[in-house]
Amino acid sequence: MPTISVSKKDLESLLQISFSLEELKKSLQLAKGEIKAVDEDELRIELADTNRPDLLSVEGIARQLRRQKTENRKPKTEISGEIIVDAGLRNIRPYIGGFLATGVPIKESTLLALIETQEKLADIFGKRRKDIAIGVYNAKKIKFPVCYRAVKPESRKFIPLSGEPQGFDCELNLREILTQHPKGIEYGYILSDCQKFPFLEDEKGNALSFPPIINSKLIGEVKVGLEEIFCEVTGENLSQLILVVNILAENFKDRGFKIYPCLVKYPYPTDFGKEVLTPCHFEDALLVHPNEFEKLLGLKLQRKEIKEHLKQMGYLVEPEKDKLKITPPSYRRDVMHPVDVIEDFAISRGYDSFSPVPLKDFTIGKPCKIERILHKTRKIMLGCGFVEIMSNVLTSKESFISNMRLPDEDTIELENPISESYEMLRNSIIPALLQVEAQSSKATYPHRVFELGEVVIKGDSPKTLIKLAAIIAHSTANFSELHSFLDTLAYYLSFSCQLKKIDHPSFIKGRVGSIVVDSKKIGILGEIHPEVLGNFKIKYPVSAFEFSLSLLFKE
Repeated sequence: MPTISVSKKDLESLLQISFSLEELKKSLQLAKGEIKAVDEDELRIELADTNRPDLLSVEGIARQLRRQKTENRKPKTEISGEIIVDAGLRNIRPYIGGFLATGVPIKESTLLALIETQEKLADIFGKRRKDIAIGVYNAKKIKFPVCYRAVKPESRKFIPLSGEPQGFDCELNLREILTQHPKGIEYGYILSDCQKFPFLEDEKGNALSFPPIINSKLIGEVKVGLEEIFCEVTGENLSQLILVVNILAENFKDRGFKIYPCLVKYPYPTDFGKEVLTPCHFEDALLVHPNEFEKLLGLKLQRKEIKEHLKQMGYLVEPEKDKLKITPPSYRRDVMHPVDVIEDFAISRGYDSFSPVPLKDFTIGKPCKIERILHKTRKIMLGCGFVEIMSNVLTSKESFISNMRLPDEDTIELENPISESYEMLRNSIIPALLQVEAQSSKATYPHRVFELGEVVIKGDSPKTLIKLAAIIAHSTANFSELHSFLDTLAYYLSFSCQLKKIDHPSFIKGRVGSIVVDSKKIGILGEIHPEVLGNFKIKYPVSAFEFSLSLLFKE
């Protein structure tokens, strides 16, 4: 669970009230938060909702606790400046967004909170700056339009910003920054395969930053008292990027700043067009019938009460025939189903306002047949020296299709995925095991890893199956070795199987076979193809098997 540090005084200032720690503990239920530690003025708050990046800041916590009615205002259309994107960035770091915040001298507490927010959003939501990186600048020193370019590493140099006491007082080119600057050493892996690097400069050629690594000291050093700030976000997913821009803009608004959007001009198409105004209001409205609230919560509710509590949670609520058109605030994209809206209503109303209902029936639970089989299978695999993992059913096409040398016609894809990491339902577990193996090169060999989990098979009616998959990896890993483990499973689970020779693009030709039980194919066993190993950057041979326990035991 993510944990953030906030100043109690700063939180009280944003809420415009003083509070005791006991009062705060109760109020934090609105944000699914819990105080983990207190050190004088510093509060360490753990958040249970990992789908709410807007809560990774003191402003977001305050906004949630205020339960202030909002009009869900759309951003201004008055443009503060333009950001011109170079065509060469399309395959490097393609997206950017930004805005201008003006009107209020920045305080020390604001600056500290801004730094904390940058770090949390970039490290947690942005996957250590790979997906999202944030830059903040002295806008008075910038001449618009700002140019976002792809440049050769040795072609640009500037004095980088540094948090170190000694600082940097000489210019470094982009290649030198990656090898000499602490942030370059820490985050240089993001650009390790790039021939050109992202670079941000203004119309006069003054360096703003080397995204996602470090700002320039000339323009990227923000100090107390500054009244005009330019904030930009770069990344690999435009939808996520715009969400972060919206969150940051809302945070500045809560501090009293006025927000002026930037127009980003792309030379290539994006999901939001070639010209994107940021901040950008998402059109993610849901139509929900009031009866759905009653069905899930067991309460008779008036429309007025529903609207009142949802407005306090930041929603825009409008009547539409017999339903309610409910639009989440611009800083949230976690609302994907009416159940999400109803949960927020229940949180706002207060869980303690619901009366408990006694149980009407007495029942005794017991594991179903497949659960007993899974438990036994797990014990056998552990006894054979395998280590168990658990991975997501939602995954990326790159790992499960491209890297496995497979066509994608048999996949079930999400219509509107949050990120490329969660864009399809997996139809196999083996790629997840190979991902784990790719990250385990420093562990002592041999490696034996397995997973029991669900996959979804496409068809006229998609089916969810429970499968067992396992891999072995070491310098002499082969077909016969893994076959012996399959025989062990067959013996203890009381089934008989045969192997029939097949060809499969993910496996070495002649070293792969179907697992057949009672003339029915239930799985596969073989040695992974070298090209697949190369795609995952795995150095040693790997053998793998996978078969369906659902089909085997007819669940």
